[in-house]
Amino acid sequence: MFALVLPLTGLKAQEHDDDHDHDYLHFSHPMVTESPSPDTKIRLDYLGTRVSDPTDLREHVVRLEGEYAFNHTVSVAVVTPFVWRTAPQTARASGLGDIEVSLKAASLMFGDRGLLLGGGLSSSLPTGNDSKGIGSGHIVQLEPFVDLGYKRNSFEFVGFARASSTFRRRAGEEAERALAFDFSALYQVRSRLEALVELTTERALVGPDAGPPRTSIAPGLKVYPFPNRRLMFGGSVLLGTGAVQETRGLLLSGFYHF
Repeated sequence: MFALVLPLTGLKAQEHDDDHDHDYLHFSHPMVTESPSPDTKIRLDYLGTRVSDPTDLREHVVRLEGEYAFNHTVSVAVVTPFVWRTAPQTARASGLGDIEVSLKAASLMFGDRGLLLGGGLSSSLPTGNDSKGIGSGHIVQLEPFVDLGYKRNSFEFVGFARASSTFRRRAGEEAERALAFDFSALYQVRSRLEALVELTTERALVGPDAGPPRTSIAPGLKVYPFPNRRLMFGGSVLLGTGAVQETRGLLLSGFYHF
């Protein structure tokens, strides 16, 4: 993975020339899946989740994300989540979750074909609270990823593969490793309206949650209120399947691109 990611930063000069040929390949940001193209933006999310099982879990998360693109090929992002758990009664809590810092790189080598290849590394910092069950106050999670984006006319396809591992565990705590895949298919219905459907699936390979994959499908819409497309609002409904079929979620987002 690093053999792919690290050389990407060394292609800056070559890709700068390529930009004149294909005018910088940029992807409209999906809702659930990350965008493969580096951006400079601010994003605000609300995610409400309910699990219709005996626990009747209800959780609300507000996330603030800031991303800065150094150029068309490299960006860094910070995501700060705040969590409210309102049910069950015995588990009610609120607080800051684990802050996530990500470095993302992309290659425009095949941009004239509508193809963007990339990858990077995300790290979850221990800014949560173990006693509340909101993130962790000591565990660090590292998650390398690779991604691919394909764009043709009004259609965009994005795919991500992620592998996560936990570090700084205390005595008696199990190691946790997981593998996840995210996919997004987007179609521009009108100049200011986009429809998309996304799929995310994650399987815990090692740890207390090891078991069958947890897969969700998320249809959604995105609206641009102004012609310059800097400001965007969107919403998705998350529908759990299989092992998480009793899970439902609502994601509402606002983006501003600089």
